[in-house]
Amino acid sequence: MNHFKSVLLFAFLILGSNLAYSQKATDDFCGKWKTEEGGTIEITKKDEGFIGIGVLRKWVILKDLQFVNGKWVSEMTNPIKNRTANCELVLENNRIKIIARKGIFSKTIYWTKL
Repeated sequence: MNHFKSVLLFAFLILGSNLAYSQKATDDFCGKWKTEEGGTIEITKKDEGFIGIGVLRKWVILKDLQFVNGKWVSEMTNPIKNRTANCELVLENNRIKIIARKGIFSKTIYWTKL
């Protein structure tokens, strides 16, 4: 019985940690965010989601950021390299964790709230 309690406790802790860090449709990405490269992106509310625009050159960086199937998803554009990628965003206090995916490749980047 002791082994059963340990397994049950472990399962409960895993479930609890997932709930604590889960994404919510009420997450608010609005504000100015500093990129790892030092640029600034301003995210504003648009329709049922958000849009992210570069402050300096007014380029759309995040397009159609929406809550779909329990995740925040968007299309991210690098206008300098003329590349786009699908991405998932996770709001973590004063940071956004962005997981960009292109084919079999992925890259994780962080933006910090200004």
